[in-house]
Amino acid sequence: MKMIDAIEAVLKANSKPSFWGTGEERLGYQGEFTLAGRLLSRGNITVCGLEGGDFFTFDEVADGLHEVYLAYDWDDEQGATVSAVALVASGTTPEALAGATWEEAAEDVNALSDRASAISSSTPDNLVVGWALRRTAEFADAEDVEAHAVAQFEAQQEAGSRTPVLDVVVDPANGANTLVFPTCQYNSDSILVGRDESGAGVGIFWSDFSG
Repeated sequence: MKMIDAIEAVLKANSKPSFWGTGEERLGYQGEFTLAGRLLSRGNITVCGLEGGDFFTFDEVADGLHEVYLAYDWDDEQGATVSAVALVASGTTPEALAGATWEEAAEDVNALSDRASAISSSTPDNLVVGWALRRTAEFADAEDVEAHAVAQFEAQQEAGSRTPVLDVVVDPANGANTLVFPTCQYNSDSILVGRDESGAGVGIFWSDFSG
């Protein structure tokens, strides 16, 4: 079993009924998952829009270098957008991920952005991720953080990428980074937290992005 297969299996097992009452499963994402990078966590983890808003942070997964998978959907006019985020704790196997106990942690609480959102951990002075990005060399001259991120996504897509993402170190003191990715919806309506038999966190999935 590959990790992407395990992620898809977990989301399928925890899918919700279709909004239209057709009896079909709603998996909570569109497109295909890909390994987008690794998040060096130093504290609580969250997914949210770049300018803050209401969101939950999670401490179920221990500090470490974790894999981040993004589900990319593609539109010929809009380009790539992310419809789900899966963080897999360091050292977790696909079998352990699929065999974990998964619980819904929260609903309709993580405010995304209609242009760019991020998964992040520690930031200097507990800043919202947008302000932390402004302190980095990559965003130092950007008047609008979201517009700058979108411009970078567009440049990656023009170069042939269908999976644009930015990997930015936001806390040089401890090396914690942030992964920024394109979104077009406003909330993550489902957040699943997985734990192994000992209760240790093995992953966090954000999905069911909606306006």
